[in-house]
Amino acid sequence: MRFSIDQGVAVSPEVALAVYGNPAFYEGRGPRDNISMLEVVSHDETGDRVLIEVRFQFTGSVSSAVRAVVDPHKLSWITRTEVLVGEMRTRWKILPDHYADRLTSQGTYRFSEGPGGPDSAVVTVEGELKIHVPFVGGRVERVIVTDLRQYIAAEVTSIPDVPLG
Repeated sequence: MRFSIDQGVAVSPEVALAVYGNPAFYEGRGPRDNISMLEVVSHDETGDRVLIEVRFQFTGSVSSAVRAVVDPHKLSWITRTEVLVGEMRTRWKILPDHYADRLTSQGTYRFSEGPGGPDSAVVTVEGELKIHVPFVGGRVERVIVTDLRQYIAAEVTSIPDVPLG
């Protein structure tokens, strides 16, 4: 399932982009929408490229149909994000800790000037999510993407609270 999400924030596009490569954006983050940040796995800055890997875990409840094909305690993953400063975008990919054969997801974040001028940004998230489980995969994809929209909106609006020092 392909998806696209636009979310505005009251910081410049450059600040919004920089936040996604900053470990402080993830560290100490409380659970949000049934997703907990567990750890920043790696962080590497080379020139105008930042690579950051962050481990998350789903902490919500799942339906009996989902429990029939996965252990809810094993729903953790690494999000590998490559921040491409010169291109004002990121590339991301989900790397499941378990069940890599059942979920694939990747995409981009793009950062552009918002309607409020240079001190506002629109963050556009585009991606694809695929659940490789017969019969329930499409339904699970729709639920995840619906929840992802809320999660990303909250994530982007929290950008001004991140210390960049």
